[in-house]
Amino acid sequence: MKPYKPSGGRKISFAEDLIENLPIGLMILDQDGRVLRMNRRQEETSRIPREKILGKTFAETFPRTLEQGLKRHYSNLLKKGTPFNFVIDRYIPQYNPEQMTYRARGARLSSGRYFILINELEKELYHEKRLVEAKTDELQVSEKFLKSMIESSPNIVISTDLEGKILIFNRAAERIFGYRNRDLLKKNIDRLFKDPTFFSGKKGRAFRPEVLCVKKDGSLFPASMLASEVENAAGRKVAKMMLLSDLTEQKAMEERLFLTEKLALYSELMGGIAHQLNNPLIGVVNFSEMLLRQMEEEDTKKEMARTIHRAGKECLKIITSVLNCFKDPHLTFTRTDIHDVLRNSISMLKEQFGEKLSAISINVNFDTKVPLISGDGVQLKQSFLNILTNAVQAMLPKGGELGIGTAMNEKKNELRIFFSDTGQGIPKEYLNKIFLPFFTVDHNPGRHGLGLSFAYQIIKNHDGHLNVKSKNGAGTTFTAVLPLRSAT
Repeated sequence: MKPYKPSGGRKISFAEDLIENLPIGLMILDQDGRVLRMNRRQEETSRIPREKILGKTFAETFPRTLEQGLKRHYSNLLKKGTPFNFVIDRYIPQYNPEQMTYRARGARLSSGRYFILINELEKELYHEKRLVEAKTDELQVSEKFLKSMIESSPNIVISTDLEGKILIFNRAAERIFGYRNRDLLKKNIDRLFKDPTFFSGKKGRAFRPEVLCVKKDGSLFPASMLASEVENAAGRKVAKMMLLSDLTEQKAMEERLFLTEKLALYSELMGGIAHQLNNPLIGVVNFSEMLLRQMEEEDTKKEMARTIHRAGKECLKIITSVLNCFKDPHLTFTRTDIHDVLRNSISMLKEQFGEKLSAISINVNFDTKVPLISGDGVQLKQSFLNILTNAVQAMLPKGGELGIGTAMNEKKNELRIFFSDTGQGIPKEYLNKIFLPFFTVDHNPGRHGLGLSFAYQIIKNHDGHLNVKSKNGAGTTFTAVLPLRSAT
């Protein structure tokens, strides 16, 4: 490499030789910003012969560089002697269309009359930065996809740090627990579980078939849970992740299946009992009728015989209805006025309880738009009477209010019949058992736990369903839902 010789052929000094062969671009400027000296590296990176630059100002030769962010730093250097170290990431050189990273440093020399500019164009750094940007974009897309997948999951996804503070709480968790995401972030996860201690000591991956979760309103729901620890790239544990599935519907389905199986056995039992009672009752009805024909009208015992005959016929009608109910419920369906059925049920209720019913206020609210339905009036009356009897027994002897109402749901084409009482209510742990045969909360004489199960079976035979809502100490509401199909 031959040393640079200025015009005139003068040999250059060691310092000049050093400047000329520096691996970075260098320019020396005077107080007006004119370029007095530039080295070979600067000439190569500028892609313009130094003869076209020497003697001209830097601003005149490299205006594009100043426009890309260097102007203020360059001006302060010349006016105030303020040094700078400035990087332009996406720099387009003055005489080179290729984009790259540009680093410029400027300072005043000790003489005070000259300034030095050091310039570097870094292709490799530029490409590395673009690669980092591309990887960052890919990571952001991946994170966005992962976040979207977590948020869209039908299951509850919760993540915490190692201390149990919540980091992730997805939309399914918000919907089921009733909390907003922002309400729980950085809060302890303990509030979400009935027994939070089960997770505190778990290591690695853990599965629990069922845990009890606590909603914002304090109510509980069952869930299965898969929990695992989250590790970073170095294998260090940094978080915990939980995937929970709400088991409420599954549990309800299992309970309905259990109830159906129990009722099937009950149906067989009741069918057998009804069949065994049918023949003796026919004898009671027939013989009481014969007795009535033989008795004189003025006989004081004739009214008693009429009562026996009337009660026997009513029992026979009920048993016949029960037998038909278990064979093919729809055989006995006719055009039925549900409000007449309810009025008859109330009349029988008054006969059953007599003066005791005076302690209870009965409020009736019927929807006048309800049409005739297809059903068995005898069975429905017995079903409603069983529900009403249960309600009255829950309020006696203190008394209370008994509500009976109907309402149409035209969108779902169904009829809803409501029975509400202000009694002591049903404990929560019994709500899923009250329709089981022979189940009773009060073990009092004469209460065998068959009334509600029979009512449930009748409503089910009408292709409907019977629901219950109750709170211990605050009353109970039964809702019978029947389809509004055309009455035949």
